[in-house]
Amino acid sequence: MAEPGINRSVRGIMHIQMIGIDHNTAEVKIREQFSLTATQAARAMQRICSQPGVCGCVLLSTCNRMELYVSTQENGVCLFALLEQAGPFSVPVSEFKQYFTIRSFEETVQHLFYLTAGLCSRIFGEDQILAQVKDAVQRARELGCTDALLEVLFRHAVTAGKEVRARGMLAHTDASTVHCALAAVRQKGFLPEGKQCLVIGNGQMGRLAAEALRDLGAFVTVTVRQYRSGMVEIPKGCQRIHYGERYEKIPSCDLVLSATVSPNLTIRYKALNETRGDLCREQIFIDLAVPRDMEETIAQLEGVTLYDIDDFQSGAPDTELAAHREAVGDILMGKAAEFKEWYECRDLIPRMQQIGRQAAEEICWRMGRATGQLSKEQQEMFHAVLLECGHKVVDKLLYTLRDGLSGEELLRCLDVLERIRY
Repeated sequence: MAEPGINRSVRGIMHIQMIGIDHNTAEVKIREQFSLTATQAARAMQRICSQPGVCGCVLLSTCNRMELYVSTQENGVCLFALLEQAGPFSVPVSEFKQYFTIRSFEETVQHLFYLTAGLCSRIFGEDQILAQVKDAVQRARELGCTDALLEVLFRHAVTAGKEVRARGMLAHTDASTVHCALAAVRQKGFLPEGKQCLVIGNGQMGRLAAEALRDLGAFVTVTVRQYRSGMVEIPKGCQRIHYGERYEKIPSCDLVLSATVSPNLTIRYKALNETRGDLCREQIFIDLAVPRDMEETIAQLEGVTLYDIDDFQSGAPDTELAAHREAVGDILMGKAAEFKEWYECRDLIPRMQQIGRQAAEEICWRMGRATGQLSKEQQEMFHAVLLECGHKVVDKLLYTLRDGLSGEELLRCLDVLERIRY
């Protein structure tokens, strides 16, 4: 059965599908089993694209989700099997099927557009997801894992996300997980001003956390690894220590925040217990990494309050979120409709190009009568330029028709044009 809104007579044999796990279906202790580093994601995409029937793929792995988008030559490709074969996961995908969501065509398109605009994030409207989607498709492109269908889909989605932000329609929502996390602990009574804070991690989220705490009046120390310390730019006003000295620093800290992309733990129960000794002071530990950076058992230590990424979400009222979603949704649905219109007509492009070539060739043939006095070399140069220009003009006319007509109308138009004998 054809997907709703797609005309059988103009659609091709390629299909878009996706499979994913996110914060809506699984808590962090489940999601982290399927989190991939950039290197792991790259290898997984290459393995997926080598499978029969797969034309291209894009794999997105963030703190809140792992999603695989694929274009295939036929429907019915087992996405669970693709993940099993491709992912270096620590657990079998088949044992966690209840946490995964599978979408095809229109559901996939709509989900990606809403996702890129920040409407599917735990922090409603967060601005990091747009860059993460762009990075994911760029990585897939560099590996040769995208095809024309995925390229156009993701280009439309990114354009839609940019337009939503350019209009400032989500300006009143929380911008990032870091800001939301700090707002949440402040509401619980922790005031950063004048407090000692340690930030572990020098990636985008770590730097953002250090800057945010600094701006709130905290004394911030950031860890750096020795082999990177000369290249790492520490936010102005923050101190630095070697990563190996983090446990020595912790007893003097009121808040410790970790946000690395490493699969290894940064805070372990045994080491933390030893370094704290008889310390009973109240300390807040915030773990914003997936996989998690801190052993969850540290929450058992006296005076320790531990938060992970699932403890934070947008603080806006439900009515306000619903209003934002409705307003933004109108834009996104319009952009999704543009993609579907392209999808309906994409198989007509070779026919349009053939008509353009034939029309340009006839222009050259007719102009040949007026160029007989030119030398053979001059005629060849003239015809080459004329052929290129004629082809571009006819193409422009045909593509204008495509943009202004429905799929059925364009199909009838091409049927008529192809009857012309050049």
